[in-house]
Amino acid sequence: MIESPARVIRTEDGLTWVTSEAPESCGACGGRGCGSSLYARLLHPREPEFPVDNPVGARPGDQVVIGIPDGALLHASLASYVLPLLMVLAGAAAGEYWGGELISVVGALSGLALTALWLRTHRTAGSGPVILRTGPSGCRAH
Repeated sequence: MIESPARVIRTEDGLTWVTSEAPESCGACGGRGCGSSLYARLLHPREPEFPVDNPVGARPGDQVVIGIPDGALLHASLASYVLPLLMVLAGAAAGEYWGGELISVVGALSGLALTALWLRTHRTAGSGPVILRTGPSGCRAH
């Protein structure tokens, strides 16, 4: 299970929304801060909020530890990067076979659109983030 500290922002309609809270320093960079966090602050000045399952009953303002299953990141990466690429190539190849260059472009865009639709509607049960416990946590992964 990969764990990360977060803070509960709100609960509504059965969903609990959290924002990720990176620790001051996890020691990996000697306390200078992560370069990736610098880019994140530039691109997302307001902390993004994420919906999570809340089996522990955390309330707004609580510090929590959220977790995702070990294979969830690999699965999400494959679904987000490899599947769209394969669908674009398959759509382009099918379009080229049946109708030439213009149909190939339409096929590629159709493959991309179908993948986006599938990713939007498909969610694997038990692979999303869940609140594991309340209270502060350090920088670690299990």
